[in-house]
Amino acid sequence: MTHAYRDPRGQPAPHAGAHPGAWFAVQSKPNAAHIAARNLARQDFDVFLPLERTTQRRGRTLVPTARPYFAGYLFVRFDPDTAPWRAIRSTYGVSRLVSFGGSPVEVDTALVSGLMDACDEHGVVRPAMDAQRGERLRIAEGPFAGVVGTLDAMAPQERAWMLLDVMGKATRVCVPVAGLRRAG
Repeated sequence: MTHAYRDPRGQPAPHAGAHPGAWFAVQSKPNAAHIAARNLARQDFDVFLPLERTTQRRGRTLVPTARPYFAGYLFVRFDPDTAPWRAIRSTYGVSRLVSFGGSPVEVDTALVSGLMDACDEHGVVRPAMDAQRGERLRIAEGPFAGVVGTLDAMAPQERAWMLLDVMGKATRVCVPVAGLRRAG
């Protein structure tokens, strides 16, 4: 399994996983993380863009989407001594390479590896649900997207029973665990 960028159609980036080196953080332009990731991959950089699943309302329709886990940031792996890393700054969709004193700053490899291990094959972070009964959680997917409720119980098949306040009355609904996030 490669942990490099995959375009929206699921196609792996060319030469994914081909380079040794360290991981660095790249700040993308607003709403351009996917564009930056695609263009960096085209330049033969290894790119990791962790995503999270959410549901957005578009008119009266609920649309499942995947958005960057870290808004405005992605990770690029390269060897700063041999790679043309200054080309990253001029890549379409990239705002800047996170640097101090004119040199890019490495991101701890263990951190990036841990994020990769927490992702599925599409780069979507699998939520770790260690919530306790009575804890306040936000529903991020489905028709109740954005609603905050109280965890009542865990159900079989990766689902959870939530208590939601609907018109002043506690209503019990069953939702996928993957669609729950910590409230706050």
